[in-house]
Amino acid sequence: MRYFMQYAAGTSDLLLDAISNQIRDVDVLYRDDSAVIFESRSPAKEVASLPFAKNAFIVLTSTARGNIDRGVEQLSRSVNKIRFPNQSPKINAFRTMIHIDGELSSVSQKSKSALERAIAGQTRARLEPRGKCQEYWVIGRLDMRELLLCMRLPKPERPPKAKGAISYELSAMLVHASRPHPKDIFLDPFAGSGSFVQARLELPAHEIWYSDRDLRSFRPNFPREMTTDKRVGFLSDDALTLPSVPDGGVDVIVTDPPWGEHEELKMPYPDFANAMAKSFDRVLHPTHGDFVILCSRRTSEIIARSLQDAAFEINASHSILVNGHPATVLMGGRPKS
Repeated sequence: MRYFMQYAAGTSDLLLDAISNQIRDVDVLYRDDSAVIFESRSPAKEVASLPFAKNAFIVLTSTARGNIDRGVEQLSRSVNKIRFPNQSPKINAFRTMIHIDGELSSVSQKSKSALERAIAGQTRARLEPRGKCQEYWVIGRLDMRELLLCMRLPKPERPPKAKGAISYELSAMLVHASRPHPKDIFLDPFAGSGSFVQARLELPAHEIWYSDRDLRSFRPNFPREMTTDKRVGFLSDDALTLPSVPDGGVDVIVTDPPWGEHEELKMPYPDFANAMAKSFDRVLHPTHGDFVILCSRRTSEIIARSLQDAAFEINASHSILVNGHPATVLMGGRPKS
């Protein structure tokens, strides 16, 4: 089956690695900075459950991209020749969305009506512009020669995120980038609202440690799953010393340290980065300790230099956007022989 997926901008390499570890026989047909088309034998429900997808779709049909109105009309004619995937009997309504070059767009009423009539005829569902229903998207991308008609897959329902928290999708992607193992002892020393801890909970782990100096203020807003899971331990340590964590006691760190833009730091940022690297050097396992660090683009070189001075290797660096702000993902750990 052919699928289309949207994801956090700039994380293409991370996404391909994460997908290949989650679903079967992935054959990538197209990708850009924030979207991918791939074929896979995995069923739609597995693709729909991928936690790092902003939106996931089944590609129903496609046509050569040219004039968008004419393209939509051509897709309408193709609808009569395709077999629609089985839907829940509870879903008896649909709506259409036109998403061209990264944003919602409009087409002529004639073209859109033709598409909606064709879909209604094939699915026996009624058109419903608002409310909960099945969505069919016409999708075009700047570098893609095709115009796609896609059926949007349902997203798992999750509790609302705290204001300013890292998204579920990006949190999951960075956790998957750490190559999680069922025997991992995982730590986020700047855990805040707990985004990375929540993402790590979705996978097998030996222990998952949340640590933040402001644990008391964050704790009332934690989801129940986080506070009742016996794998999770809570610390209110200073990340620059981590006194409660034994030497070499952690396998993986995934974290989002202060960016030095709005937080009050008691020292210059290079001194902060050096102290953090020294702390990570003490608590990470001496032979296989790894990290994934999300930081501002502006401070990434400072942090990378401090980690390298602490004898860590930087294996990969990815430039991304977080809520519109330039950011960098640093991946590395102990030198591999």
